[in-house]
Amino acid sequence: MPVEDIIPNPEIAVNYADYVDSIINVNPSASTATANSSQPVPIPKVEGLVKKTCDYEEYYVPKAVSIGPYHFGKPNLKSLQNLKPEFTNKLFKGNKEALTSLYNKLGEMVQDLRKFYEEDSTTGFSDMEFTNMMVLDGCFIVYVITIIYCVGLEHWEELKNYEFLLIFQDLFLLENQIPFKVLWEVRRLAEIQQGDFIYVIQAFSYHSILAYRSSKRFKWLESILNILNDQSQREELKCLHESLDTFICNSPNHLLHILHHRLCWSIKSEIPTLEYGVENYASSNYRKASELVDIGIHFKPSDTMSFARIGFFKGCWGFSANVALLPIRVHDYTKLVLLNLIAYEKSMHSIVDSWVSSYVRLLDSLIDDAEDVKVLRKAWVLENMQGSDNKVAEFFNELGTNLPVNGLAYMDVKNKIQRHYGNWRNTLFYQLKNEYFKSPWAIFVLLGALLALFLSVVQTYFSVWSPKSDCDNLCMFLKKKHHL
Repeated sequence: MPVEDIIPNPEIAVNYADYVDSIINVNPSASTATANSSQPVPIPKVEGLVKKTCDYEEYYVPKAVSIGPYHFGKPNLKSLQNLKPEFTNKLFKGNKEALTSLYNKLGEMVQDLRKFYEEDSTTGFSDMEFTNMMVLDGCFIVYVITIIYCVGLEHWEELKNYEFLLIFQDLFLLENQIPFKVLWEVRRLAEIQQGDFIYVIQAFSYHSILAYRSSKRFKWLESILNILNDQSQREELKCLHESLDTFICNSPNHLLHILHHRLCWSIKSEIPTLEYGVENYASSNYRKASELVDIGIHFKPSDTMSFARIGFFKGCWGFSANVALLPIRVHDYTKLVLLNLIAYEKSMHSIVDSWVSSYVRLLDSLIDDAEDVKVLRKAWVLENMQGSDNKVAEFFNELGTNLPVNGLAYMDVKNKIQRHYGNWRNTLFYQLKNEYFKSPWAIFVLLGALLALFLSVVQTYFSVWSPKSDCDNLCMFLKKKHHL
């Protein structure tokens, strides 16, 4: 694709707008068709779901582009709004028939699509205006993510004028979503292959907050141990991709819903169920990361790539253990993505499915200060792109406040951590290790003391229990006769 076809020219935006509007308005009667009978899951407004302490304008309101009716028409979003018709035309490559078919198809679904939003937010739009919005917003999203993942990230430098980084963030906002069935229809009529589209959607959701696990620390280890050829890991990845493929093909609610599924996927049988009599240490006597490391509990990146699945593994002789956590990249918009995922979970009114909230609370319990962040960062569980470990600690401490509690989340792992921490044998072993093995000199002093103690015991033994000899009889005789 030549560069001039990728980069829109703002000077001709109005002409494109007139051109595309003339196409999609050829059959306005289509928008009055009846809707499907299925009841969609509505896209809520965030204001009633979050605490007033959260900065609503900063984390929940789009900065570059509006999607859907909630923020439509805001003056600061006008620049990209005027470019949507041009992006639509570029996506369809001037194919008027396909674009007309898209408008007619969405017009048939208009009443159904309205139900995805709160009622008072769509009453100001006629069916024609609402359908027009769905067409332009759907084509805009498909065009943008297709450019990023099919043409390549190297074009970001050329697209700086269109604030693509802000667009990337805006597409993860809960109030800035569009029904996924609109994107599916855009894909179909724009003649984008289903497999290619699913790949693009997966790639888009993957690069939100997940950290890259393939760091230099692990490359040499993987080459030696041949981890990439491990059958269980291949099955894990295959299961993940099949789960996402099936989920996307079954028409999820919107892009944020896909991201949530991507981060919280699991096999149903692996989700813990409430069992009476099971110990629950989650609410008491829990320790931060630096204290857990002191008694032999270490952290490592998880291979499962899901908030819903963390692991606890015993080490050699049972003195040490590993806790596998999903690696997170902490950068400028991590908080924005997490807050909108948490708001989405609150809108579902289901504590059982609140895995993002539960994971943030878990990290909040493990992180108290910069030392804890350092422990998790060195373990490649956190990738700090904020610069200061103190900022990251404050970030999770603030984010974990007032989140809903899922008593079942990670219950088994938390119990195992607490049992390991409370085991006197493990505590004694690592107390001795931390006290006497801090430096080589401490080791030499300990060995010297043990050797001296051993020799003293040997000397005492032979002085008390050694057998009598002829020399002993001679000494006794001399003492009696010569008063020695």
